[in-house]
Amino acid sequence: MNIKTYTYTVLAAILTVTFSCTAGKVIDTNQAAGFSLENYKSFDFYKTDLEIDEMPEYAQRVEWIKEAIKANLSARGLQQDSANPEMLVNIGVFIEEKVQTRETDLRSDPPMYIGQRNYHWEVQEIPVGTYNEGTFTLDFVDKASNEMVWQGVGKSIITKKDEAAKKNIKEAAQKLFTTIE
Repeated sequence: MNIKTYTYTVLAAILTVTFSCTAGKVIDTNQAAGFSLENYKSFDFYKTDLEIDEMPEYAQRVEWIKEAIKANLSARGLQQDSANPEMLVNIGVFIEEKVQTRETDLRSDPPMYIGQRNYHWEVQEIPVGTYNEGTFTLDFVDKASNEMVWQGVGKSIITKKDEAAKKNIKEAAQKLFTTIE
């Protein structure tokens, strides 16, 4: 199995670059005691010196992720402030190439030769294709204390179709933001 790792920020790990037919699923969320988005008026994204040249097909999708996060934070009353934000947003992505398999079946994969005495037929997993699965986190860090105050983790299949990816990123961000109390 071939694993590709792509980290977008220095702090944590992972928000989905893109999704396939569905907007993915939220796996876990954690928040600090007393956390509320209402405690913050401004945010900005962590600045990194990461070169996106390693995976240019995802550069545009990272921008879509930022747009989706910005839209959700703005809808909750926060404004982006690059000069002096109260909260920093960390996004990251882990992409893993997976192999899709199917089980053999006597109806579709009958034995070709049964003449030997010791011959037996077994159900097997047969590879039929590959796909990319993305695991992601979205972290909110209080700038004053430099402590993470909220984290959401999700997972989904990655699509290569830009329009579907953009739509699914937007839906996934909304789904993740609904978990914030």
